[in-house]
Amino acid sequence: MSFTSILKIRTLHRMNIEQTQPEEKSVARVIARNTAFMLGGQIIMKILAFIFNIYMVRTLGDIQYGRYTAALAYIGIFAQFTDLGMSVYAVREMARIKENIAWMVPNIIALRVVLSSIAMILIPLSAWLVGHNSYMVLGIALASCGLLLFAFQGPLDAVMIAEERLDFASAFRLLNQLVFIAVGTILLLMGGGYIGLLIAWLAGILAMGLASHYVVRKILRIKFDRYNIKRWWSILHKSLPFAVTGLTAELVRRFDIVFMTFVLHEAAIGWYGVPINLILMMLIMAQSMGMSIYPTLVKEYDSGRGSIQKTVQNSIRYLLIVSLPMAVGGSILADQIIIILYDVEFVNSIVLMQILVWAMPFMFIAEILGRAISTMHLETLAAKLSFVVMTVSIIANIVLILKFGVIGAALTMVAMRFFRVFTAWVILGPKMVFENNIIPLLRVIMAGVAMGVVVWWMKGMAFIYQFGDIIGLLNLVAIGAIAYGIAIVLVGAVTRSELIYLYEAIQRRVTDYIS
Repeated sequence: MSFTSILKIRTLHRMNIEQTQPEEKSVARVIARNTAFMLGGQIIMKILAFIFNIYMVRTLGDIQYGRYTAALAYIGIFAQFTDLGMSVYAVREMARIKENIAWMVPNIIALRVVLSSIAMILIPLSAWLVGHNSYMVLGIALASCGLLLFAFQGPLDAVMIAEERLDFASAFRLLNQLVFIAVGTILLLMGGGYIGLLIAWLAGILAMGLASHYVVRKILRIKFDRYNIKRWWSILHKSLPFAVTGLTAELVRRFDIVFMTFVLHEAAIGWYGVPINLILMMLIMAQSMGMSIYPTLVKEYDSGRGSIQKTVQNSIRYLLIVSLPMAVGGSILADQIIIILYDVEFVNSIVLMQILVWAMPFMFIAEILGRAISTMHLETLAAKLSFVVMTVSIIANIVLILKFGVIGAALTMVAMRFFRVFTAWVILGPKMVFENNIIPLLRVIMAGVAMGVVVWWMKGMAFIYQFGDIIGLLNLVAIGAIAYGIAIVLVGAVTRSELIYLYEAIQRRVTDYIS
């Protein structure tokens, strides 16, 4: 079990001090199982994706990889109009009241099928009308077919999350990645290019949807009612705040790439997409914690059994412990990482990575703050403020991309991720995030600075590279990890009780494995 998983169980254990001991252990077991499967499955998935990504980028080159990245970004923005916040709303309501599953799922599927069918016509048409070349229009048209597949798969995935069966959800994401890699490799070897990759992407979604349907119906044995059009308006109305937040967040996330397709060369999008993809691969810790803890937070908050403040604060600290060294190390070692993994064709990605990695801590923290906002039913206020974030992001992207090119997009991304965390802090209030939590967070930052100094100093030592550049990079990563581990203990970023709990948990795992 991972460091984050173990400490999260500890955090939730404290949060529920007003419950009886059996109730605490029951909650801890649920979170432990969910996080272990989510994190374990996503680690395997991301390792496979990482290896395949290197092969994919090297095979496609900067121009075709730019087209692939742009097509998915274009679809990503418009995909929000086919979901309209229904997924997030459904998870919360199905986690609160299990009986909601029977009627919500068929109605959401039917709604999304209708919306996706319309989108499959309008999205490629819009790409053609705004003047995209035939290669881009074809890619966007093909990618839009995924919206119809997600219309079926998304609500079924929400059921598994609400039922706290993230072991299945994680396994199916792994299946998705395996199918994508297998089909993608075959089509790339056949010369399919970025169109072949989009076909592989669709195949992965289809496999995930079929597996989700089988588990929900045959293993979880959930029966659905027939859809009822009369319920649709109520679902859309109650999902609206989530829709606004989701759409604005997606615009903040994707607008840079979509705008660059109009003003920059496709190769520039490829250079930008490489570090972006690496950063997204590193989000597994935050995504696992957020998805695993969300149903439990909802139940705890609605039941009134204690505050979620301590859980939120500890989660922020743990995620900063994980993400800060990635940002520091990634910035220092960006030149070696890019050249070793992707070759000199992507040398322009180095400076972009040195900038973009600093978005990572804010992206990690936002995963927890966003779910805390939803748990506390603050989504209406979040939707209003998200308009501010979206507006500032769009204006900043237009101005900075036109002036500085792809570097302007990188600077905007970091600034907007910080702004998103800032607005979440405003919504939740300073007490929820920072009460008795400033000193612990400063200790984490001190440990990150210490690690950065060590890595920067060792990077200039010739003996590090005596067995080649790859071994040299691995040496620096190992040195940084050791230095950071020592630093977080020395400065007290991790408490003594947490270390004892971690040691005992590892000891139990080893004993269980041996026996």
